[in-house]
Amino acid sequence: MKKVLILLFLFLGLVGFVFYTVKTAPSKLSQVELLVVEKHGNWKDQISQFIVSVVKPGQSISPELLKDLKGKIEELPWVKRAELSAKGSKLTVKIWESTPQFYVAFNGDYYLIGDNDFVLSKGKNRTLPLPVYYYRGKTSPFTVEKGFLKLKKTVKMEIKLANNRIKELSLAGEPPQIILTDTYATLVFKRGKVIVYLGSEEHTWEKYQEFVSRAKSLKPGVYDFRFYDMLITGRNQ
Repeated sequence: MKKVLILLFLFLGLVGFVFYTVKTAPSKLSQVELLVVEKHGNWKDQISQFIVSVVKPGQSISPELLKDLKGKIEELPWVKRAELSAKGSKLTVKIWESTPQFYVAFNGDYYLIGDNDFVLSKGKNRTLPLPVYYYRGKTSPFTVEKGFLKLKKTVKMEIKLANNRIKELSLAGEPPQIILTDTYATLVFKRGKVIVYLGSEEHTWEKYQEFVSRAKSLKPGVYDFRFYDMLITGRNQ
């Protein structure tokens, strides 16, 4: 009798172990659902293609997989944040997209820059009503990070600095078109037919501000404030 009970306990233990193993074993991936929670562009296809390239049907859905995949997805230029969850064999990926901030025009193309400083798209035309900054430096305003184009920190700083200085000028009328190079900035007022050259040094902007406050307005022409002790003017052809 005792022997029978022992065998029965062993059998029940084996059944319980098998059931636990089956119950806790990672599910095999058979379906991926991609949900864009916060949409700012048409980048769902690019994100979907990336996910399909790194996960395969039949792959075990483990916590390690979810953590690794989340990190890889959040490295994409179009993704600000991602949340992953699994139920059975179905993997659900929720995406919060990066927010477009402005365009950088360079070598005939418009580069859309996101709030993470990565290039979100590139094209010959603009599709969003966002500010445009023209760059005509000797080198590219972009660097490559994790396989994607990203705006250089120095160029981002130049754009921010130029914007702050223009706000301080309190210019009336149309906002100027901003053209940046490696060493100076150009303000183009198309309506007034005025071109203003400004150096990166603070004193050139101060000279411009003082000149505008005295002159009240600028006549059509070219004004160069890049030199410390003189102003060069000319007619805009």
